[in-house]
Formats: sequence, structure tokens, C-alpha cells
Amino acid sequence: MDEQFISRITKINWFANCGKLPEAKISFEYTTVENWKKALKQSDGKYWEQITQEVDNELSEYLLINHPKRYKEWNKYAKEGRDIIDKLVVPNVTNYLNDNKLPQSLLNNVKWDIIGALMENNYRNERQPAFFMELFKVYESGNFPCGWKGSWPNGKLIVY
Repeated sequence: MDEQFISRITKINWFANCGKLPEAKISFEYTTVENWKKALKQSDGKYWEQITQEVDNELSEYLLINHPKRYKEWNKYAKEGRDIIDKLVVPNVTNYLNDNKLPQSLLNNVKWDIIGALMENNYRNERQPAFFMELFKVYESGNFPCGWKGSWPNGKLIVY
């Protein structure tokens, strides 16, 4: 795993700018929601889950077809990524959730997005990172990427 990227994870001030426009420059057009209730409704929706799952599947399928030797390392990197998340993300996000009386489902969404970013970053030499790394920039900005408005891949990212 890339130590510079792991260092970026440690510097995230989780959700510090929710409700404000993201400061990060992201490649997606985006729209915003104004509160946690609306953000959670989006992030817990089936449509958002389907999009993120599709993007994850596209990366693994691409690697399987085009870089089979690197693909065989997928599970090893996924485990390392989950360990990093458990150590660096879960405690901070859990504290935020508890302090703000937010559901644990939010933590699951964050973990999924960050593992996606870790995997895209890890395989960046095989395929240009795109979706999850853009979500990562939103997290770095202190915001929460929570859904998609419009027909994927057209449309806009929803950010809180």
C-alpha cells in the first residue's frame, strides 16, 4: 500500500465541512444536500449502492482481463486495506457518529468508499483511478459523498 496515500487518510477531518461546498476540485459535476437526514437517505439508497458496486466490479474485471497477475493480489490488498481502515478510519468516524447520534450505516458507506479508493490507488499503474478517488477527495474536503442524481454515468454526484 502507498504510504503517501495512507498519510492522506490520517489527515482527513471527517465531515468537518458538511453543509458547505467542497473545497476539493473533483472531476464530477455535483449537487448538494443540506442536512444529514437527506444525505443518509441518499447514501442508504439502492441506486447509490448499485453505482458503487458497478464501479468496483469494473475495476476488478478490468484487472482480471488485462492484468491477471496483479488481479491475483486483489484479496491480499483488500485485506490490507480493511486493516488500514479499521485502524485509521473506524475510530474517528465512529466517534463522530456517536457524538452526532448518526446511524452505523454511515460507517459502512465510508468504509466501502475508502476501500474503493485504496484499491484504485493501489492499481493506479494498471488503470487510471477515477470514481472512488474522486469520492476520496470529497472526504478530504470534510464533506460526505452520498449519492448520484441522474442516469449513471451521466448526472451529478450528491455531496453533503
